[in-house]
Amino acid sequence: MYTICYFSKVAPDLTDEEIQEIFDHTYHQNNEKGVCGILLHTMGNFFQVLEGDEAYLTDLYENRIKTDPRHHSIFEVIHKSGSDPVFTTYNSRFQTIDNSDQLNEVKQYLQKHAIRSSTSDKLARLLKSFIIFDY
Repeated sequence: MYTICYFSKVAPDLTDEEIQEIFDHTYHQNNEKGVCGILLHTMGNFFQVLEGDEAYLTDLYENRIKTDPRHHSIFEVIHKSGSDPVFTTYNSRFQTIDNSDQLNEVKQYLQKHAIRSSTSDKLARLLKSFIIFDY
């Protein structure tokens, strides 16, 4: 199991419709490829966790995500192999999180599984500052 996690800044000219297209494409593509994780967006930032096959994720991250002009200032949090994936059993799918109820559900999931994985503790701390407003 391989994990890549990052924050990035949304391109200033990106519209709400384009952000929704990113969410839709990411959700369908990652589930089709067996990638688990989450994608969050709020206040001009993206936060994403990807878990899956190392070769696929590395190629996706290096050749698509890092070169995508719809975001910039990528700050890499995790890029490594791990024996204890955090999100592989979370709803058994890749999730796009767009409201506070869903974010709280992720936090509760991380708290429940924190004993098995120190990574889940780190992610929970990062998510505390990632505020989501319901529209």
